[in-house]
Amino acid sequence: GVKNMEVTYKKHINVDKENRTEFLLVNWDYEDGSDYLAKIFCKEFGMSAEEKVDYIYFSVIKLHLDKINYELLWHEDFGNMIYSIEQEEQDVNMLERRLKVVLSILNEKLKAN
Repeated sequence: GVKNMEVTYKKHINVDKENRTEFLLVNWDYEDGSDYLAKIFCKEFGMSAEEKVDYIYFSVIKLHLDKINYELLWHEDFGNMIYSIEQEEQDVNMLERRLKVVLSILNEKLKAN
């Protein structure tokens, strides 16, 4: 069943958004999935999360830490994703490292259920 489906991600270059590097979550497509991920980012890395903003087809939670800004997006066509507003290579790499930590915590919690 669902419990065996490990949550992973795939890296996506969005040419419609000036080649923004996005991390699309695999096996994690929930309307409130971003809320759950935001909690882990805040707890693990001391980030702060803004209130979720709901639009018609998608919702966004903004995460901040110092000068770093991430957006957790849920879209009814694409599911859950995260990207860094700052697209310097070191910022994208840092996000990827943090995401790996967050997903390992998430997967542990899913296994424990």
